[in-house]
Amino acid sequence: MQDTQVFIQGIASGAPAARLSQKEAAAFMAHLDGLEKTHDRIETIFEHTRIQERHLAYSLLEPGAASFLRKHGTLETRMAMYESHALPLAERVSQAALENAGCTTDEIDLVVFVSSTGFLAPGIDAHLIKQLGLKLDTARHPVLFMGCAAALVGLRIASDHVKAHPGHGALVVCLELSSLNASLEDDLNDVIIHSIFGDGCAAVVLRSVNEPSSIPSGRAILREQRSVLTPGTEDGIVLGLRDNGITCTLSRHLPEMISTALPDITDQHLAKANLERSDIAIWAVHPGGTRILNSVQECLSLSEAQLKHSWDVLSEYGNMLSCAVLFVLERHLYACRHNNSHDTIELTEHTDKLKASRGKNGLAFSFSPGIGVEMLHFEISA
Repeated sequence: MQDTQVFIQGIASGAPAARLSQKEAAAFMAHLDGLEKTHDRIETIFEHTRIQERHLAYSLLEPGAASFLRKHGTLETRMAMYESHALPLAERVSQAALENAGCTTDEIDLVVFVSSTGFLAPGIDAHLIKQLGLKLDTARHPVLFMGCAAALVGLRIASDHVKAHPGHGALVVCLELSSLNASLEDDLNDVIIHSIFGDGCAAVVLRSVNEPSSIPSGRAILREQRSVLTPGTEDGIVLGLRDNGITCTLSRHLPEMISTALPDITDQHLAKANLERSDIAIWAVHPGGTRILNSVQECLSLSEAQLKHSWDVLSEYGNMLSCAVLFVLERHLYACRHNNSHDTIELTEHTDKLKASRGKNGLAFSFSPGIGVEMLHFEISA
């Protein structure tokens, strides 16, 4: 009897149609009145993000944006905006994931909805059941306020479900609309938030099988997952709620906190599978920002080429919180299915080892408030 295997049957991503270039965003902030304390640092902060553009449900260039984003007491309005923007985007991306999986709605019996940028009940998950035509007895599991690591939390929940119910399918939807929570206070953290966060959505269909040979080539088979809270880092990433939206505060020591904890966490996680860092062909790292990616590269002795997809997603979309790591993973999976060379750049010394294995080993990770590290070891089916 074979062990039950869980794999990603389909994945899709999408973002709001409106785009804002980083140059436009920097110019808007630089010419905004009332930022006396932070004005001199705006240009430098935006230049150092390595972001070219972002997709935003509510752009800084919208008529009246400067006035609205400075108003207090707008939480109810912002959550209504979240609902109106979130549902069509989530529906479109979820439908694409189901189509990519070749999956019918009757095969889905769990929806995991992930977000840290909006609250409503009934939630987007309930609306998706209606709009997608899923069964009314489809189970729902929201994952809220877990920040950038929430996608991997959602995958863990869905993986446990389909593993317990072989042949069943689960839909994980990660949707973040940070622009609807933007504020224009004269505060350095607000300027940083404005410079890096973008909006997006990603959806994944998970399936379990008892015969590994039935898994199509180029799919990610989920292996060990790990969740670790790092001590003394409670102020590294802090999410909060105020009368004009959901806030995110990042410690200036966040990169150092990550680089201090990550090597041991990574090595311990890989050791469970009798692997070392040199065995990992695919690094799906959350594109949290330049300092985060540079810290990851340095502390794990990785090259920029190994994190190419993370850098590309950051450049094209910014930090989209939970769904960003799935944008990265989607590109890796596409590359594997189409024999793209990006995944083997600067890995020539491991070519023989990779060819001898059934598939490629991969590692995905991202970070939650705490700081927590969510880590997923996966293998690409041959």
